[in-house]
Amino acid sequence: MSVDISEMESASNKTVAKRAESNFNTAVLAAGVAKIILEANLAIPRALITAAQDQTADAINDSEFEWKYSSAASGQNFSIRLVATVETSQHVDWNFFVSSSAAEIQDQLFFSGTSNFDGTMGTWTYYNPQNGSELSDVNWEAGENSTSVDFEVTSDRNNNRGDTITYHFDGTTKSVVYFDASEDQTSTISYNTKTLAGFIISANYNGGAKSCWDENGSTSFIWGAMQKG
Repeated sequence: MSVDISEMESASNKTVAKRAESNFNTAVLAAGVAKIILEANLAIPRALITAAQDQTADAINDSEFEWKYSSAASGQNFSIRLVATVETSQHVDWNFFVSSSAAEIQDQLFFSGTSNFDGTMGTWTYYNPQNGSELSDVNWEAGENSTSVDFEVTSDRNNNRGDTITYHFDGTTKSVVYFDASEDQTSTISYNTKTLAGFIISANYNGGAKSCWDENGSTSFIWGAMQKG
């Protein structure tokens, strides 16, 4: 439920990265926009489901398990009911219900999804618990050395309908591809987590050309030339 660009965020505090109109600085801003959209949709679900890890499930029957607990997120208190249904030895269905007296909701579906049995891949669909409308979809894979997240906004909330964000981490390289549906534009940011060298490709920056930076956050023509194609 999260995208980690902490290396870029930490490096952005360095003096070299504070230059206006640097390739690195532009990439940090673009990745930050994508992260804001993700957080607006996923922060509360992520916080609430993380709290389930400290709880013990009750067996409803041989194939269904239920967690009941309370937690808080974004200043709101929630009562939570998480239900896992084992459909096959390879497939689990998840349904997450919330109640909140402040929000005047009672046992409303907040998100649902499926996963394989070992939890390395699956889907989430998020809903507005006030009216049941769908908000966003996530497809994810989480291996030992790689993570992939495909996210799509499916509602008009925050004016982001149709926006998509794809995040991939292969153990060395992290990449974020953000499609802004309102502008019909795609931005691609990729960087090496060890050296921090990377590039951005965006239609509204540098004429859409691949724009690189080196391990110091400086525009690197040598590194960029080596990476062409």
